[in-house]
Amino acid sequence: MAQEMKHIIMLASENGALINGKIGGLADVIRDLPNALADFGFQVTVIMPAYGFLHKDNPSKILSTINFPFAGKIDKGEIWGVIPKFRKQNVTHLVFEHPRIRGTPIYSQDPHGQPFAQDATKFALFCSAIGQYLRGYSSSSIIHLHDWHMGVMFLLRELHPEFAHLKKIKHVFTIHNLGYQGNRPMRGKHASVEQWFPELFKNESWIDIWKDPRYKEPQLTPLAAGIRFADKVNTVSPTYAQEILIPSDHRNGFYGGEGLDQFLRQAKKENRLFGILNSIEYSPSGSAPRITFRELCTLLITEVKKETEKNPEPLGTEVILRLEKFKTMQPNVLLTSVTRITEQKVRLLFESGSDSKAALEKIFNRLKQINGLYILLGNGTKEYEEKCIKAFKQHERFIYLKLYSPLIAQALYANGTIFMMPSSFEPCGISQMIAMRERQPCIVHTVGGLKDTVIDGVNGFQFSGESIKEQVDNLIATTKKAIDICLNDKTRWGNIKLEASKARFEWKESAKKYFDLMYL
Repeated sequence: MAQEMKHIIMLASENGALINGKIGGLADVIRDLPNALADFGFQVTVIMPAYGFLHKDNPSKILSTINFPFAGKIDKGEIWGVIPKFRKQNVTHLVFEHPRIRGTPIYSQDPHGQPFAQDATKFALFCSAIGQYLRGYSSSSIIHLHDWHMGVMFLLRELHPEFAHLKKIKHVFTIHNLGYQGNRPMRGKHASVEQWFPELFKNESWIDIWKDPRYKEPQLTPLAAGIRFADKVNTVSPTYAQEILIPSDHRNGFYGGEGLDQFLRQAKKENRLFGILNSIEYSPSGSAPRITFRELCTLLITEVKKETEKNPEPLGTEVILRLEKFKTMQPNVLLTSVTRITEQKVRLLFESGSDSKAALEKIFNRLKQINGLYILLGNGTKEYEEKCIKAFKQHERFIYLKLYSPLIAQALYANGTIFMMPSSFEPCGISQMIAMRERQPCIVHTVGGLKDTVIDGVNGFQFSGESIKEQVDNLIATTKKAIDICLNDKTRWGNIKLEASKARFEWKESAKKYFDLMYL
């Protein structure tokens, strides 16, 4: 089998193998999947932008410079070899450094009315540079592109004469989240395809084929380009691969193909679309450390103080005061969440059920009755951060930590009673797998990878619904049910915790499916 293996070149916007290379779950995949593929005998090269700091924050050395077309001229950038936190034989990590792809955090905050403007330009430049760098790779290699950030590579491969060499190399594409598509105008002076590659517009007959039919003015959607033109396409759970074939209905709480379902159905018809579940690492040493609730509060206070010193705001001070107050308390139930604060992740908590009361309000009422607490860690969009802050100020049993801290995340996974993950949609989800690994049962919406990993009443709890109100009603009922089992049926609760900890989502299984479905 090893003789048939290829050199896999992975291009992505994040990489959790590098110090400061992670924002979300995509980074975990780019950290772990290459290592699993190497165990099968693959040689893997991972390439991402340096963003002006990754080659400084990690041990590195410059390897080469690249000349590439961008914005109507030949530009130049640098390829650096970097050494990850944990080295793996046959896995190489590279970053691309260029003045126009600098800044922290990794993703830009674009002005209202200009979605993806800065990021789409950054990643279009990256695709052009790496597309030229790949001239040095064998045509027997496989280029594995991740999410919308890398979608412009397909435009260059198909249309640009300077990238004809890419047509000889197989390209596969992984969709991590259909909610982010990277669309930008075809024409115009600001963050448009014409600005990036004006030479393509000498002949404009291709525009009608590539434009997104949802928009009046011609637009390029990089995610759609990946779906339409990749040799193979996958998303990160079997259930999500089925959901995205159906048109979305946000009004009734269904998130499906997000306007791209026609292209996804075509890919399915051509036997190019697959669902491969993401996985996590399992330490031979077992679970993370268990600590007392007092120790947990002390850890949270320390981390919040650090964040408040860097970014002073009243909320940090209020959180510290509340944690100090609860320090001597031992809650009977500790609900936890570690998540991005976005519509996808937390919308259902703030929506109302059939009695016109929000899910969070009903959950807090129950926590007050049984001496419980809910701690939520994460930041995200301003709209939903403000909703969380408002809930924190109104409800004493809620602690909202508006930051991201790996140390706090690990402590919450290891020391919570019940993990809350009521996502409106979830391509895969990593958090529920980590919580389960740490013996913390999860409450999840039966969507995407949550449906594929949590078994209702066996290793966790599921809820569903055909409308927003029904989903909220069932979220509340399921939360109350889980709490009641935890408090009143210790034998059953112990069995659910044990089954959660025994569940295995191994990268070696997922890597084998990538080989069989995507790379052959």
